[in-house]
Amino acid sequence: MNDLLDNITWNKKLAVLRVLKGWTQVEAAEKCNTNQKVYWNWETGNAYPRKNSRAAIARAFETTEDEIFKEVN
Repeated sequence: MNDLLDNITWNKKLAVLRVLKGWTQVEAAEKCNTNQKVYWNWETGNAYPRKNSRAAIARAFETTEDEIFKEVN
């Protein structure tokens, strides 16, 4: 993942990755096997995805869980 995304929180990464894909939150939610309300809660940091959801998110965005969810230094 590029250096810009290395320095932001996991939930902000979701928002950036979604915009880079050109997806709405509804589209991103569908690709992550959830609904828009749950996805919105992830993007805003109000909820943290469970393990199976983190795997689905990584697949949808064609990256790894570590790249999205690793701690910001």
